[in-house]
Amino acid sequence: MVCEGRVFRPPRLRTVARYAPHVRVRRISRLSQPTFRLVALLSTLATTWLVASYCMWLRKLFSTIRSCAPRCSSRTTRSFSPSQAGAGFPYALLEHVGRRSGRAHVTPVGAFPFGDGFVIGLSYGADVDWCRNVIASGHAAVKWRGRTFALERPEIIPMSTAVLQAIPPYFRLPARQLKQFVWLHR
Repeated sequence: MVCEGRVFRPPRLRTVARYAPHVRVRRISRLSQPTFRLVALLSTLATTWLVASYCMWLRKLFSTIRSCAPRCSSRTTRSFSPSQAGAGFPYALLEHVGRRSGRAHVTPVGAFPFGDGFVIGLSYGADVDWCRNVIASGHAAVKWRGRTFALERPEIIPMSTAVLQAIPPYFRLPARQLKQFVWLHR
């Protein structure tokens, strides 16, 4: 702005010095101002690029998860078939007879060899139907690793170190949460 033949420049405000006289206001020299602007611009561009690439990565990740979800969930929740019992994982099929209906039932359980039989973890307590059926009938059959074992004399036992040692190491951590087991003898 030109005023009476000379260029008018508004005065620089020194608000920091007015309120805090012990703080020195450091100005950027005229030579370093373009450099400062360039650094600020480059850092802004770099930040924008990082955020955009992170968003693209997240979009790709979520689209992969979304496309995999139907296959993965059906794979993990598929019905348990007798041919898979005990084949590579600690699950077995417990064949028992209903205490009231007399019908044969098959239930997938986590069975582990223990003593002269098998122990089965009671995740939901001893009041589950299959446990009450086995205790009422006094016998059951376990299909484990392709072989069928006829078991009898079921008894409910508490968690102990001996039972924990019967469980494979990769399954011990979740098994520590169990308080009771059913021990079926051969």
